[in-house]
Amino acid sequence: MKADVLVVGASPAGIMAATHAALAGARVILADGDLDGEHPANTLFEGMARRVGMTVDRSLVRHSLKGMRIISPAGHAVEIPAPGYFLDRRRMDQSLLRGAEKQGVELLEARVQDLAWSGESRLARADGDEIEARVVLDAAGVDSCLARSQGLIPMRHPEDVAWALEAEVEHPGLGEEPFFEYWIGSLAPGWKATFSPGGGDLATLGVFVRRQGRAVRPFFDRFRRRFQEHKSSAYPDIRGLKILRVRTGGDPIATVPGELAARGLMVTGGAAGQSGLAYGMRAGQICGEVAGQAARDGDVSQQALSRYQKLWSKELGQEYRLARASMNTLLEMDDRDIDALVEALRDKDLIAPGSLARKALKASLTVAGARPGVIPALIGNLLRG
Repeated sequence: MKADVLVVGASPAGIMAATHAALAGARVILADGDLDGEHPANTLFEGMARRVGMTVDRSLVRHSLKGMRIISPAGHAVEIPAPGYFLDRRRMDQSLLRGAEKQGVELLEARVQDLAWSGESRLARADGDEIEARVVLDAAGVDSCLARSQGLIPMRHPEDVAWALEAEVEHPGLGEEPFFEYWIGSLAPGWKATFSPGGGDLATLGVFVRRQGRAVRPFFDRFRRRFQEHKSSAYPDIRGLKILRVRTGGDPIATVPGELAARGLMVTGGAAGQSGLAYGMRAGQICGEVAGQAARDGDVSQQALSRYQKLWSKELGQEYRLARASMNTLLEMDDRDIDALVEALRDKDLIAPGSLARKALKASLTVAGARPGVIPALIGNLLRG
């Protein structure tokens, strides 16, 4: 089999990369071992979608959200108005795949095991088949070894993947709550525990934990008990909460994307540390556009493909550096400090319109007014990258 561009992994980033490579005029194959697989990220906020030019298809929305609550270990909460959506991810992914096919992308249900060179092309082996492509895009998720096996280091801090366990749960009326919840502190060291209402009786509970290894079930069980206690006044029988199914994975939000392109090879989405549903899709779009144009022009050198890294860094790179600095600052705080910070921020306006710089300045000034000692640590972590 031959293609201009081979995309490995039908993640949202991978599907967008394949679609936009085809739109650029390339012959594209999208390969995945399970094209009907389901990806766990299901909550999207309007501000993030707008930031990357994404329009939310309302037919895919299972539940609308008014905003988010950030909850400290002691239960103090900051409420942030930020409209969002709980999405039907299976239908969304299938819709994206159909859109890719309409643009001429060939779908191949096969797992790509390794890469080699064949003249000026990459040769991929996929469940017994061989695929020759001018450019290969690794979009196979946070655990992908494909790009790393070719010498790329796509994450600057791979040790800081937040390993996750997320459960779909059921309880009468629980899914009708209007706010997504972030729980921070020692319940989920280094990142977060989450509650995402999905409409009706359905919701998800999850933990995303850094620097504690992959076995995060004990953190999930502790969070579930704390969540049930917290909700017991609203749901007297919350102890009967049913766990329908459990997924595991990783969130690379604190890893910071590193090397994203080499000769004939690019990386996008979770495999590149580009965390977040909307942001990952935007990264895939940029990656696919550059790959498709390079293949069409006959120049798949590292210099040509590195245009992707430059475009992505200019548009979104600073947000990931800020995210890592903020999360490392949070990791250095104990539960008492986090309780004090969240309590001090109650009733404060944390939202600012405009650019990322303006938003960051607004948030920093608010935090500085509430807890001045946090700012030097944040600046230090930002400088350390």
